[in-house]
Amino acid sequence: MIMEQQIQSLFEQGVKQLESPDCEGAIATFDRLLELDSNHTDALGCRGVALGRLKRYAECIDSFNRAIELKPLDRHSLLNRGIALSEWGKDQEAMISFDQLLLYYPHDYLGWESKANSLATLERYSEALNCYDRALEFHPTYYKAFANRGNVLVCLKRFKAALRSYDRALEIKSDDPDVWFNRGCGFMAWEKFPEALESFESAIAINPNHTSSWVNRGNMLAKLGREKECLEACERAVEINPNCTQAWNNYALALRRLGRVKEAIASYDKSLVCDSQNYEAWDNRGYALAKIGKYKEAHKSIDMSLEVKPDHANGIYNKGYCYAWEGKTTLAVDCIARAIELNRSKYLSLAQTDPDLKPLHKNKRFQKLLGKTF
Repeated sequence: MIMEQQIQSLFEQGVKQLESPDCEGAIATFDRLLELDSNHTDALGCRGVALGRLKRYAECIDSFNRAIELKPLDRHSLLNRGIALSEWGKDQEAMISFDQLLLYYPHDYLGWESKANSLATLERYSEALNCYDRALEFHPTYYKAFANRGNVLVCLKRFKAALRSYDRALEIKSDDPDVWFNRGCGFMAWEKFPEALESFESAIAINPNHTSSWVNRGNMLAKLGREKECLEACERAVEINPNCTQAWNNYALALRRLGRVKEAIASYDKSLVCDSQNYEAWDNRGYALAKIGKYKEAHKSIDMSLEVKPDHANGIYNKGYCYAWEGKTTLAVDCIARAIELNRSKYLSLAQTDPDLKPLHKNKRFQKLLGKTF
């Protein structure tokens, strides 16, 4: 009896720590409990949640597996194991866990929504939509499913349907800044920049420290030609979160567009301190270096971008720009041709009007590539 009371007391203490959230403390408490009762499935499940929050995924999955081995129908462990696997980047394995959950609990709306999220990550968008619809069949007012469904519809370029899904989410819960942010991203992908700006501003009105909305607000202000306001928005983003690589990257872009190139390069450096794998920052840094004639350094920076993402069309295009101004015409045209091959709709029209490529204008091969004489 005393042992049972001690176990129950430890479990309640661990749950409180988990909710606080003191994940390290919770793990220590659940470990003490499991020394007394190694088959306590709820403790194993809660321990898995705490480990997952600390991104200690291998230990987290092991804890869930132990719980499921003892109790194969443990709904929470099946669901949370799948979510942890997804967060770990193992979405194929996550779906096995979700399918196991849905086999036992076919009406579990969180299981359907979580499976949909993994399918969306794997770019299996039609299947994801079907799963979001199943989630909403079992929980018609689950606003997150409407919001995530909107994200998938944007990926499918079904913008009107996406906006209807976001608006339905906001009818249910109007004060979630993430939904407003995603709605703004939908408008941004649709190239409706004033509407996107309004959505990002709505997100900021709810949460003034919503970094991603400040970043994208800056993007939209730039699209609308409001460069000084763009710079102020990007500056606010890095003030809120000085560890946000994208915020520093966008701040640098704004500085470069205003002609403050050396400051821009310093900001790209800060972006890369936050995330050395940010290939866009490496590429943009290279372009900024090229603008001040430092082509050798520019190539090194862009090469770092292409090391992370070899098919990054913008990086390849920018190498073409560098080669053009170095007088290396053949290499320049090779790069522009490759960029066009990767994204014809964007880079063909860009190359036809880009003043950065002026040194190539008299080259016959370049003219043939673009179908245009200068």
